[in-house]
Amino acid sequence: MKKDELMKLLRNPAEYRKKKQQAAAQAAVPSAAQVQARAEKKRQDTVLLVVGIGIVCLTLITLAFYLSAKNRAENLVAALDPDQLQGLALKDKEFNPNMGVTVINVQEGHDRSVAVTQLGSTLPVISRFNYKTFTPQSFEVVGAAPWALTMNFSSNLTDPDLMRYLLANDKLIEAFLHRPDVEPLLTDPQMLVAFASDEKMLNEFFESDVVKNVLSNEKMVQAISVSRWMSYLLISASGKYFRKHPQEAVAVIASSPSLQKFRTNPYVRTAIQNNRYLKDIAQTVLGTQPQAEKRQTITAQPAVKKSAGGSSKKK
Repeated sequence: MKKDELMKLLRNPAEYRKKKQQAAAQAAVPSAAQVQARAEKKRQDTVLLVVGIGIVCLTLITLAFYLSAKNRAENLVAALDPDQLQGLALKDKEFNPNMGVTVINVQEGHDRSVAVTQLGSTLPVISRFNYKTFTPQSFEVVGAAPWALTMNFSSNLTDPDLMRYLLANDKLIEAFLHRPDVEPLLTDPQMLVAFASDEKMLNEFFESDVVKNVLSNEKMVQAISVSRWMSYLLISASGKYFRKHPQEAVAVIASSPSLQKFRTNPYVRTAIQNNRYLKDIAQTVLGTQPQAEKRQTITAQPAVKKSAGGSSKKK
């Protein structure tokens, strides 16, 4: 302690202690700048804490959504409605598309074009992550809009189960059957013949990348052949006509190089042979002959020759 301070303490100890305490109290009180700095630091810490909590919550929500979507995608077949399954796998109970089907006659000169703008600017494309959110209107647009079904095949070339699900939807089927460019072909066999005579159009269709990829996938061809969609095509007026007159169908195929090439596809041949509506005429349409009939023809020929030779000797 300095000498002057010591003298002050000796002269008036109480006054000295009072001034000392006041100085200490003033030193303990922070300045306005210090208070503001501390408040700013506290606010920044609070903001960082809130941002951190928000990031963690967003991460958890994203992870939960991903896991949920992944679970939906991996359980597509299990998610199919039992009624939908009746056109996909004809095992226990066979699906009969004749029920509730109405054939509508279309007058000649009906407009066969459909403007996509009348159906909406966006064509819905199904996937394993959005198939549960597809609305009835979404299915109708896919069935009614030109090339919408092709676009959905293009996006799901490796997923025949998903396409079986899509082709099992009644809203899609009904919209497709009533398309102005499809309905006349299904109600008038002669219009279907005229349509099949356009070789340029058929060649462009079968040479498209989507169609070639579909026809090169055995499971995809099988999924299409047993679908509700295909069943409705085969029980249409034109489908029934050519199933009752398979020779006329053969003549149409023989006149078209594209259809002949289509008929030689091994997956298509198997699908026709196994289809419940086509298996009875498969041999005629595909130009095949049962093995038993072939063996009978081969063994019968020598017998005829032998009989002819014997009769000549007798003569």
